[in-house]
Amino acid sequence: MPDVVLSTAYFPPVEWMAHYVQQNSITLEGHEFYQKQSYRSRALIAGPNGTQILNVPVKRKVREIQHCLISYEEDWVKDHVKALESAYAKSPFYEVLMKDIVSLLREKRTTLWELNLGTLELFERWLDMDSKWGLSERFELEARGLDLRNLSPKVASTLEFAPYPQVFQEKIGFQNNLSALDLFFNLGRSSWDYLTELEL
Repeated sequence: MPDVVLSTAYFPPVEWMAHYVQQNSITLEGHEFYQKQSYRSRALIAGPNGTQILNVPVKRKVREIQHCLISYEEDWVKDHVKALESAYAKSPFYEVLMKDIVSLLREKRTTLWELNLGTLELFERWLDMDSKWGLSERFELEARGLDLRNLSPKVASTLEFAPYPQVFQEKIGFQNNLSALDLFFNLGRSSWDYLTELEL
């Protein structure tokens, strides 16, 4: 399998995680500039009224992704925790997982890079898998291998996502390719099977 290059992501989406789980080698792009309205600082969840965006505010002075500072001027941590409670309190694995999420967010990490690595490490722990990523050596316009740095919440995925039970599915229908948080809250350890079986 070719090396896959991914941008860092805040609680990465299902498609991102499926590549991470299935590929032998993953390179995280550590030398790009921050891009707003992307998975780098944005996670999608299934709230009671449809898809909801969790956005991490950043300070705009630093553009390099590894040094991009998170802004805590507004209490977005409290907002994200509240949104996750509203969305997943009735999910099967809420009680097991939520304390890990709250603990991570309340650390108030300094950079977006550190926070995103924390979310990935959480997913790795829940899946009981070893970390498998390496850091890019420099920024290249055309990355070697499969370049997935342009995965975007604003562009619908072309993959076919098998439906799984979601909390508000009867009300809003099945929402695909949300943050893998949705998968974990609803499927628990079976998330591993879902991610390994997704056809990429």
